Amino acid sequence: MYKKVHCIGIGGIGLSALARYYLDSGAVVSGSDTADSELLNDLRDDGIDIHIEHCANNVPDDVDLVIYTIAIDKENNEEYIAAEKIQSKFLGGSSPNLGEVREGVGLKLLSYPQALGELTKDKKTIAVCGTHGKTTTTAMAYYAIKEAGIDVSMIVGSLIDVNGKKTNYVYGNSEYLIIEACEYCRSFLNYNPTYILVTNIDTDHMDYYKDMKDIQSAFVEFANRLSSNGTLISHKSESYIFEIEKENSNLNKDINIINSDMIINHQEIKLKVIGEHNQKNAQLVVALGETLGLDRNKILKGLANFLGTWRRMEYRGYAPNGAIVYDDYAHHPTEIAATLKAIKEHYNSEAEIKNTKKLVLVFQPHLQSRTYAFYDEFIKALSLADIVYILPIYHRSSQERK
Repeated sequence: MYKKVHCIGIGGIGLSALARYYLDSGAVVSGSDTADSELLNDLRDDGIDIHIEHCANNVPDDVDLVIYTIAIDKENNEEYIAAEKIQSKFLGGSSPNLGEVREGVGLKLLSYPQALGELTKDKKTIAVCGTHGKTTTTAMAYYAIKEAGIDVSMIVGSLIDVNGKKTNYVYGNSEYLIIEACEYCRSFLNYNPTYILVTNIDTDHMDYYKDMKDIQSAFVEFANRLSSNGTLISHKSESYIFEIEKENSNLNKDINIINSDMIINHQEIKLKVIGEHNQKNAQLVVALGETLGLDRNKILKGLANFLGTWRRMEYRGYAPNGAIVYDDYAHHPTEIAATLKAIKEHYNSEAEIKNTKKLVLVFQPHLQSRTYAFYDEFIKALSLADIVYILPIYHRSSQERK
């Protein structure tokens, strides 16, 4: 086990969860990021030494694990270069293969996906992937499985309420681990899943992927990382991709493929969070519970108690003028449309206020590449609101990436 861990870009929602994991494992943990945040204050309260701005001196000389966000520029980041030099000393001055996970060299230098991949080797890992909805589905799975009696560990790309505390990480004593598995840059190919939940497969991250076929191939590659007789759970709309690949021998024949639509009708699932898309995400969790042999009533109870996650259709209360306010991280046209439709359907279904409320959207486009690639789709999705305010395009920061 590592004794001293340093995280470059510790303010990232995924990397901060790993930092908490290593702290709970008994390691001394430090980290840095380019800007302060409430999340960093929480890490300070946990006992983690935080530095603002990346500096070579932030890296302890006796560190044995350095984890970095994939958002950094490795050629120019002072901390990464310092860690590389420390690693080089243990290699007798030779240059390390930067993309390689190195054993027994005194210092491991790993990206966030590589480090998370290490954790998945020794657990029965439940990996939740998909273009949309994976954060909410990961959190739902935690609530449901915990209610059904499994003390499961979890790493998720948002904050959820656990025993009155907002967190992105939970330590459990069982052999099960639930993680959010991101497809960007094929990061999820670092993980070793026993179960995979696929919410959906849609076009996104077109700054990396060539086209839809390229995206689908990444998900098939990930499915092939399932352990022997592992299980893949998806909806009928996505299952056919894996069935075809299995028939054509591009997918491991030993993989069990489950269509969650055949397990339960999504409309039977009662949730506190609104939207049909959330019911369909919950459908995957029910199918997972069946696969694990868990009590369905307890799974449904856990789902019914799920209160949502930070910035995923998060109810924020009332504005001074009486407007009902929701906060949502949706940055893809499909996600935006699902969110707006859910809100409109929810409030228009209440007879006493039907057709009396206007939907006002304040939207900040997320990345120039995505805005350009889906320009027409954004216009269609945003038109679901009655009034739209558009802010300047958001540019990626080190805290955005895992």
